[in-house]
Amino acid sequence: RETIQRISRILGYETYDVTLLLVDDDEMRETNLESRGIDSPTDILSFPFHFHKEPGLLEEPEFDIPDYYTLGDMMVCVPYVIRRCQEDQEQYQQNRDEENGQEEDEGVGNDDRGVSGAMANVDDPQKRIRMLLVHGMLHLVGYDHEEENEYLEMVQREEEILEKLGNF
Repeated sequence: RETIQRISRILGYETYDVTLLLVDDDEMRETNLESRGIDSPTDILSFPFHFHKEPGLLEEPEFDIPDYYTLGDMMVCVPYVIRRCQEDQEQYQQNRDEENGQEEDEGVGNDDRGVSGAMANVDDPQKRIRMLLVHGMLHLVGYDHEEENEYLEMVQREEEILEKLGNF
């Protein structure tokens, strides 16, 4: 909860609530299928309650009542995050063992920046979940990563927030 409050302050929405659901693989798979048409679990899904004028700038609530001061819901699939921590750690170790000096490509498909890049070397599921909350909260306030320019803007904002949060 503290991480969500800190991110909310950084984003300028400290008076807004966020609902966080910790779910299993089955519930995440079902929700991912219903909401995105993808029949598999994922680490985090965000469901914003407000329209945004631009990334990071939400429209004002229609009424000044508490229910209108909710950014939205986030779902985190804890078993998925644990598996990814283990898989990424194994991949990291394998890559270290097989270092061949090749340069990595840059671009939308490359996960070396933002939350994705920062998480690659994090094998603590609790820390990784806190990092995912940065990503999810940005979705709640209108950021996305479908197009290259959106991706770059979102990654830059993720990196700024991760730096402000410091070491969890």
